[in-house]
Amino acid sequence: MRLSKEYRKIFHIGLVAVLSVMIAVMVMFFFFRRWENRLIEERKNICESYASDIAFEVKNSDSIQQYLSLLLHGSTISVASSMKIEEMLTEVIRSHVIEVEGLEGGFYMEELDDFIGYAFPTSEPPIPVYGPPPRSYNIIKKQAIESIERSLPIIDLHAFDPAVFPLATHPFKHGDTVFGSVWVRVHIERELPVAKLKRIINFLTIISLVGFVIMAMFTAFLRNGIKNIRRELDSTRKNPGYRLERRGGWFGFIPASINEMLDLIEKEYKQRRELERELQQKEKLASLGKMIAAVAHEVKTPLSVIKMRVQMWQKEAKKNRTLQENIDPDSINLVLDEINRLSGLVKRLVVFSRPIYKNLKPTRIDQVIEEMLSLIDYGSVDKEIRIRKKLLKNLPLINADSNSLKQLLLNILTNSIESIEESGEILIETGYSEKESQITIEISDTGKGIPDDILNNIFDPFFTSKETGTGLGLTISHEIVVAHGGNICFEKNEGKGTKCIITLPVLTNNNC
Repeated sequence: MRLSKEYRKIFHIGLVAVLSVMIAVMVMFFFFRRWENRLIEERKNICESYASDIAFEVKNSDSIQQYLSLLLHGSTISVASSMKIEEMLTEVIRSHVIEVEGLEGGFYMEELDDFIGYAFPTSEPPIPVYGPPPRSYNIIKKQAIESIERSLPIIDLHAFDPAVFPLATHPFKHGDTVFGSVWVRVHIERELPVAKLKRIINFLTIISLVGFVIMAMFTAFLRNGIKNIRRELDSTRKNPGYRLERRGGWFGFIPASINEMLDLIEKEYKQRRELERELQQKEKLASLGKMIAAVAHEVKTPLSVIKMRVQMWQKEAKKNRTLQENIDPDSINLVLDEINRLSGLVKRLVVFSRPIYKNLKPTRIDQVIEEMLSLIDYGSVDKEIRIRKKLLKNLPLINADSNSLKQLLLNILTNSIESIEESGEILIETGYSEKESQITIEISDTGKGIPDDILNNIFDPFFTSKETGTGLGLTISHEIVVAHGGNICFEKNEGKGTKCIITLPVLTNNNC
C-alpha cells in the first residue's frame, strides 16, 4: 500500500520523535550512572573512615583492652559487667556514627560469635532491638568473618530489594590477637533513584520500539478508516434511514457525530410533519365549525317548533279523552326526550363552532373548581363515589374565561364518574411550577380507564366509545385548554383508572 504525502509526513515526524526519545534516554542513563558511581564511592569512603576510627579507638582504650584481655584468658564476666561493657561499646559506636545521617555500626566478636555494641542514632524506624536487622545479619557477619580471617579492612557494596548499602568492616586486636571486627554501613537506596530510573528507561525503550511499529501501522489505519466512513456516507445519500457503524478509538467520535446529526435532521422532519398535521387538523376543525354553525342554525328552529307542537298535543290530550285513546302518553314522552337530546346536541355543536372563551380576566382556579363541583347533581348518580380535593392555597392567578373552564372540568369529571362502575374515588389535585410558570390540575379516578388502542383518538371530533355519546366532550375540552395556552393529556393512573393532567400558564406579575 502506497502512503500519501500527508501520511508519509506523519510517519517521518513519528520516527524522529521515537529516535529523539531513545537518544534522550541513553544520555540520561549515562549521566545517572556516573552520578550513582560517584555517590557510592563517597559513601564507601565514609564508612571505611569511620570503621577505621572506631578500630583505632578500641586499640587505644584501656577499658576495652582490659575487657578483651579477660576474654583472652577465658575469665568469667558477671552479668552486670557484661551489660556495662555492652553500654560502653555501644557508646563508642554511637559517638562516631552520630556525625553522619543514617550511619550505623557495631562490633562482631569472634570469640562470642555474636554482635554487640550496636548503635543507630540517626536511622529511621523500624529499628531492630538486638543486633543488625534479620535480612542484613548474615551479610554483615560473613564480611566481618572474612575481614577477621584476612586481618584486613574490607569495603563492599551490598543490595537486596529494596535495600542498597556500602559496608565497611575493620578488624581490631588485643596485642597480636584479632578479637573481632568493627562494621559500619549506611543505606543509600533512597538517595539512588537509579533503580526506578532503570525501570522507567526500560519501559520507555519498549514504548519507543512499540511506538515505531504502531506509527507505521497507524498511517494505514487512518487511510482505511477514512475510506470506510466515506463509503458509508455515500450510503446515507441513497438511504436516509441508514446510519454509520459504531466505532471505537480514533474514529469513534466521527460516525457518532454524523449519526447524531442525521437523527436530529430526522427528528426535525418528524416534528415538521407533526406540525403540518396539526395545522391540517385545525383547518379541518375550522371548516367543520363553520359548517356545524350553519347546520345547527338551520336545525335549531325546526326542533323548537316541533317540540312546541308536541307539547301542545300533550296538553290537549290531557283535556280530550278521544285524543288520550288515540295517542299513547309514553310515545309523546319518548318524542320529547329525543327532541331534548337533539337540542342538547345542537347546543354542543354551537359551542364547538364559536370561540371557546369570550371574557378573559384574572381568575382563581380553586374558586372555579369549587363552583364547578357545586353544579354536579350527586342525586342523579346511582353510584357510591367519593370526590376528594387537594387544592393548594394562594395559587397564582390565571388569565381565563371561568365559564369555559367550568365546562372543561365538568366534562372531565363527568367522564370520570361514568367510568366508575359501582363505587370508587375521584381525586382533584392542584399544583404549581414556578420554573415553568404554570399551574397543574390533575383529576384521577379509579374507573375502568381508557383502552390503549383509542388513547390517541380521544380528542378527535365525533369519536366516542359510548353508546349514547356525541364525541364532542373531549374535543371541546381540548380546544378550551389550547385556547388558554395550556395543555391536556391522559395517562394511566397508578393502580387503576385514568389521570387527566391539565396545565395552564399563570399571569405574570400578579399578586396572589
